[in-house]
Amino acid sequence: MRTILLSLFLVLGISCFFLAQDLPSKTVTQENNHKWHFELTPYFWATSIYSTKEIGPVSFENDTRFKDIFENLDYAIPIHFEFGKENWTVITDFLYVKDQVDKDAQYTIFEKVPEKSTIYFSGDYTVTKLQCEALGAYTVKRSLDKNSTWKIDLLLGFRYTSQENSLELKEGSVLDTLDFFPYSHTEQYLDPLIGAAYTLHLCNKWKFYFRGDIGGFTVGSDFTSNLIADISYEVFQFMDVNLAYRWLYTNYDNGKTGLAYYSNKSNEIGPILSLTFKW
Repeated sequence: MRTILLSLFLVLGISCFFLAQDLPSKTVTQENNHKWHFELTPYFWATSIYSTKEIGPVSFENDTRFKDIFENLDYAIPIHFEFGKENWTVITDFLYVKDQVDKDAQYTIFEKVPEKSTIYFSGDYTVTKLQCEALGAYTVKRSLDKNSTWKIDLLLGFRYTSQENSLELKEGSVLDTLDFFPYSHTEQYLDPLIGAAYTLHLCNKWKFYFRGDIGGFTVGSDFTSNLIADISYEVFQFMDVNLAYRWLYTNYDNGKTGLAYYSNKSNEIGPILSLTFKW
């Protein structure tokens, strides 16, 4: 799978570079703002995850760099899609991923005396994550001139997260007689989001995009924030090559107790390589 993904982006990137030499660029004008526009962006997020999880009596630090995630990745399906007209744009994103890593964790028998009742163990941790977001963007200010155009959008929407966590013990663990293992639990929540985005077009070819949003507010997670910085180059009229960097923070606690308790404080950080198809 790793070879297929990397080869796909390499071949498409090289092909687009040579095709771009003979194709004209599309300029942004007032007339274009009155037409429907659509953008489909398959992307590859080279994310590293730094998190602290508590699942019932089990807790562990999940500090996993992209190299380790990629080596154990079962599959990943990331798609970004936008459409709009005039000052309105709808932004959607779909991410479905399954990954497995080896983790050192701890099992606390009595919460009131953790220093005397904690057992350390190793296990196979598998996470299957579905994350979908949909936001409406409204342009509150824009500028158009011969060499550059820019606009500022206000964002309002939601992000839905469904995460299945599975934990299996290594053979020979002292905890293998407990009914708690193997453990599997799915947590689902919906976060309202508010944010803003700034887009700058330069010389008809280059685009810089900055987006920030916050949400949760204890409706779903306690708090979440998302920052994206993106630079794009128009290789030809209906395709851009993009390089971005994203930081997604989540602080979630389901508020339950005992074996049903689940909390996750995570930072997902890394560069994004993508292609945008426009029409």
